[in-house]
Amino acid sequence: MQEQDGTEQELNAYERVLAEDRRVVREMLRVSTGGAHAGLAITVIIVALIAAVGGAQWALMVGGAVATWFATALFAVARGGRRGRAVTRAYLLTFGWASWL
Repeated sequence: MQEQDGTEQELNAYERVLAEDRRVVREMLRVSTGGAHAGLAITVIIVALIAAVGGAQWALMVGGAVATWFATALFAVARGGRRGRAVTRAYLLTFGWASWL
């Protein structure tokens, strides 16, 4: 077995397939700011419908759950050491699911 430099090392077939699979999964799970805006709009509409059908008490509970999820995501991202874009990342974590619709 030949030893090669880490920067010039050729990937074998198995590693190439794994790298391609990882790239495809990253692309599939990628979220966008536009998708997050759509997720926020859908969430607001759902909370408004809950308020119309079930009353303000239920709407406050659902809205509070979403706000708690956002606060938890913000805390986790900020604690992870990524400053500056913590709010954007928490926003994408909370509402980015709409990119997959």
